[in-house]
Formats: sequence, structure tokens, C-alpha cells
Amino acid sequence: MKPAFIFLNGYYDTRHFDFYRQEIENAVENRFPLICADGGIRIFDELNQRGNTSLVPDVLIGDMDSAKEVATKAKHTVQDWIGQTDKDYTDGQLAVAYALEQNNCQHIIIYGGLPRPEAYETDQFLGNLKLMRFGHYRVPADASYIAEMRDPKQTIHYVLSVVRLSRKNSGLQRVSLIAEVANVVVESSENLRWDLASLHIHPDLTNALRNEFIEGAESATIQLVDGSAPVYVIHNW
Repeated sequence: MKPAFIFLNGYYDTRHFDFYRQEIENAVENRFPLICADGGIRIFDELNQRGNTSLVPDVLIGDMDSAKEVATKAKHTVQDWIGQTDKDYTDGQLAVAYALEQNNCQHIIIYGGLPRPEAYETDQFLGNLKLMRFGHYRVPADASYIAEMRDPKQTIHYVLSVVRLSRKNSGLQRVSLIAEVANVVVESSENLRWDLASLHIHPDLTNALRNEFIEGAESATIQLVDGSAPVYVIHNW
């Protein structure tokens, strides 16, 4: 399934520029769409300035209130798309909708979704989480759909049925599950310190936080029961 890489106007950990460069170069090599939501283009600008590169996104979309004075230009700029103007949609929603409808991508990978530590942007982060769910409900009910939010030391997965998590380094691998609705039920789990089989993950409880890979495991798997609601799976390392 072809993924679309979406860059939001959020927090980028500048201690790990190589992570973002490698992700973008991988997308370019495989011809995966690179879509910037307004100020998300700044990460391309910073990488180009620091690394003497010429990384260019395919699409810049939004109202452009945060993309001013950026030297890097996208191949295509979209300011007024399918009648969604002003704040009917956020820039992030426009980017996800564009990936689904114009690029036919049902695998969404989001960057820059975390809040800036100094800005207390909890509302932005929670809204960015919803972008993964927003994409899910814009595809046909019987269609496959994958969504992730990637950062240098963490990936958040929006899981509809099963997810396989790969070990990222030799250190501690934490795994937390968070539900938005009441009918999330795990069928089975593998290689986690606390087995999640038959666990009902309730949105008002915190009984599925801070699990861990078992020592030596190279991956861990979580399978939901048929008919379960989706769940957020947070893997950090």
C-alpha cells in the first residue's frame, strides 16, 4: 500500500535531523507523495540549509499563514481546494484529504504532530491524533487503511486490526494503548511483558499504559478481536 508522507506545522526534534532526512529521501526514492500542511514545509527548508541538499515536497497545501519567508518551494501549491477554504478544514485535514483523494493513498504517515515543548500545544497534539481517525472515516468501510505518526524516538499507530512493532534499539521499548471509545478488545499479544489477551481497553481507564517488549524480543504484535473499535498504540524507545 503506497504511503503518503504528511508534514505538519508542529514540533520537529532538531537533535535528530538525520531521521527526517532519511525519511524524506526514502519517500523520494520510492516516489511516495510528500505533502506539507502550510508551515510543515519549514523542515524541508531547515534540512536544505543545514545539509546543502535540495529536498522539495510535492505539494504545499493550506492557507499559507505559516509558510511565509520560506526559501524552499513545493512542486505544487494548493490554497483553495475542493471548496474547503478559511477554517472549514484545518491545514492538516486538507493534507490528509488530499493524500486520500488526489494521491489515492490509504497509508498516511504524519510528521511534526507532537506539541512544541515550550508552547503548551496540547490542543494541537490532540487534534493531530484525530487526523489519523479523520482519514479512516474518509475511506470506504471495506477498504484497508493504515495511519502512523512518526518521530525520531516514537511512533503512534492508529490500529484497526493488527500491528507489528519492530525493536528500534537495544534499550527499553515501551508500548501503550489508548482507546477513544468503549468497545476496544485485544484478542492476543506477543512478546510483551504483560500479556494483553482478552483485555478490554476502556477509554476511562489507564490499564494499558507502559507495557514493554520482553527482553531480547525483536518485535511485538497486538491483534484486536473482529469488530473491535480502533485503538492508538504508542511505541517509544
